Amino acid sequence: MKTNGVSMADHVELLPDPERIMEGLRDTGYTFNTAMADIIDNSISAHATKIDIQVLSDPNSNITVYIADNGIGMDQESLENAMRYGSLQRKEKGSLGKFGLGLKTASTAFCRCLSIVSRAKKDNTVRKVQWDLDYIAQKKAWHLKKILPSDDEIELLDSTALEESGTLVIWEKIDRLLRRYTTVGYTQNALKKIIDSLELHISMVYQRFLDEDDKRIHTLSITLNGKPVSAWDPFCTDEPDTEKLVEDTIDVDMDGGKVSSFLIRAFMIPRREAFSSPEAQKKARLSNDNQGFYVYRENRLILFGEWFGMFSKEPHGSLLRVEFSFDHTLDDAFNVDIKKSRILLNEDIFNLLKDKIMPAPRRAAQERYRKGSSKQVGERGKDAHASSNQNIEEKAADVEDSKIEITNADKNEVKVTNPHGTFNHRITIRSASKPGECRVIPVENIEDGRLWNPCIADGKHAVEINQGHPYYQKIYFPVLEQNVMVTGMDALLWALAEAEHLTINEKTKDHYEDMRVHVSRILRKLIVDLPDPDTDTDG
Repeated sequence: MKTNGVSMADHVELLPDPERIMEGLRDTGYTFNTAMADIIDNSISAHATKIDIQVLSDPNSNITVYIADNGIGMDQESLENAMRYGSLQRKEKGSLGKFGLGLKTASTAFCRCLSIVSRAKKDNTVRKVQWDLDYIAQKKAWHLKKILPSDDEIELLDSTALEESGTLVIWEKIDRLLRRYTTVGYTQNALKKIIDSLELHISMVYQRFLDEDDKRIHTLSITLNGKPVSAWDPFCTDEPDTEKLVEDTIDVDMDGGKVSSFLIRAFMIPRREAFSSPEAQKKARLSNDNQGFYVYRENRLILFGEWFGMFSKEPHGSLLRVEFSFDHTLDDAFNVDIKKSRILLNEDIFNLLKDKIMPAPRRAAQERYRKGSSKQVGERGKDAHASSNQNIEEKAADVEDSKIEITNADKNEVKVTNPHGTFNHRITIRSASKPGECRVIPVENIEDGRLWNPCIADGKHAVEINQGHPYYQKIYFPVLEQNVMVTGMDALLWALAEAEHLTINEKTKDHYEDMRVHVSRILRKLIVDLPDPDTDTDG
């Protein structure tokens, strides 16, 4: 007999070695959080409305994980399919499961014994099956154990399923979660950190399911060691100062002439000091790491805090968070991976986002950040120049070789006398910001973006310094409390202003103004790649 021209005698069935496959798939790159999310995905696909997770440690520091749900449950055939490596595809294309590997690979990435206890709705029978990697190694065969569930396991299932349909996933012989500590205290502290991290992860990944006010998907309750997990909204949509900058649906041409689409919504969240309460500020998790795209597949967060290589993570972008939502029809187009933790954008979509959609939101977020930074810098810089003023005041008489007389204060008109002669000139005339501080005067901004500007303050030779210039924010700000550094930099700018008074003449006075503009622009470009100041920490 031949099939497609090949004799059946030419076929050889080569079954993979079960131990090597199972051991090899333990190293697919799962973290504990992504592994647990894969189990939760299965519960959601089973239409669960309640999931209870327990991560427990016994006196010998042996850890066991239980995940119970009240989903539709499984009969024997469904159980065996669920435990099959490369299980049959679900009928529901929008299922959170994708490759038929997640349950097994996610679980055995951390445990050597995976059990499922389940009650199917149609016959109300509780069944249990188990993959035990040590048993597989011993038998050298794909032997799935069929075991009677214990009374404790049935009780755990029923505490969630209420004697109706549901499933309990059990991880035992966990060997890859915690290192072995010599004391129970160290183990408990390390385990607490793991549980706290898992709670944050669940609150992010399943935000839309956990939020009963979100009507895009059915509501789900999840508890972790008895504590309800609350939804975390990365976009801070309840905050009055949050702004939605963009909302756009992007069509994607698919094979066979079909068209699918994804949604982009860009949100600019408030600065730290602009949140409605300290609690709201803390909940926002303000961090440079949390800017970027938040990618949702079927309403489940699969990736966050990424710019896909479009932009670097600079502090001035930290207020911009962008929703990127799509459904299963775009899995192939975006190359969704086995852990559902990565997507790849084709060149057209990448360029559309980078060049057309994102520039305006980025500019707005940068402006909000920088305005806030300027305010913070200004507040911290109020008294930072006192030592400079005192130092210059003490030495000014020995270095001032020019004379400036005010002729019309309202029009900023003065008469300058220096070694080149006497001539009329215009210069900023102002009062000192504070008594005794009339040599170095920080201001919010200077025309044309200049870093410094010669001026007369209370009749004395002075210099204005532009706190809005990046040089002040990036170079001055980090050292504002270091008197020697500030005094030295202030002395340089005051000396430049004084040298201008001393050397200026009728022909060159416009050139000096141009020089200040050009130097300020050059400095802006030279320091553009230096880090922005961390204005949210106490200096």
